[in-house]
Amino acid sequence: MSFYQVPQQILNPVLDLKILSGKIVLPTDLDQGLARQLTTAGFDDFVCADDYANHIDRSWWQSLPCFDWTIAITQGMGESIDWILEPGYELSKKGLIVLDRITFLEPTRKRFRFLQKRTLSNLVILNPRPEFRADQRKSKDSVTSAWFIYNKESSASKNTNINFDVNWQRPQPFSKSERTPTTSTDAVHRGAAED
Repeated sequence: MSFYQVPQQILNPVLDLKILSGKIVLPTDLDQGLARQLTTAGFDDFVCADDYANHIDRSWWQSLPCFDWTIAITQGMGESIDWILEPGYELSKKGLIVLDRITFLEPTRKRFRFLQKRTLSNLVILNPRPEFRADQRKSKDSVTSAWFIYNKESSASKNTNINFDVNWQRPQPFSKSERTPTTSTDAVHRGAAED
């Protein structure tokens, strides 16, 4: 087990925006935590990296089939974040979605050009702070995290929609096709019959 894990329901704020469609590339999702959440949400066309070094390999990016979105958790990536931002945005048809600390917006020398050239279409600030530790210690990051969404389809607008998702850990509602009409008596009866 790695020290870090993808928090459950972390994709809810992105899914709530209803912007995802098509093929999705997950360059940092080695444990496939994001992939499982996408599958649960009904997405089945995505590509996951199989090695931590894939995203810093230019030939890996060039070998990918055409894709619509790049989604990555970039917290703690340091210098290699540039290998997500530039190709993740440039090679995608629809855009780039990054989960990082709010300090991502600080224009460091390396990130300055990216932040100046790209329009941030959505910023979704998360509360409570996500727990990334896999050791169950319930330690939260000391800095607020947010989803940074660079949607090419809305890049003509220079405005950024800022949302606060105060209850992002909630389960997603069932779709109508997932609901089955049962009475509470049927549910109790089925549960007793299975025991």
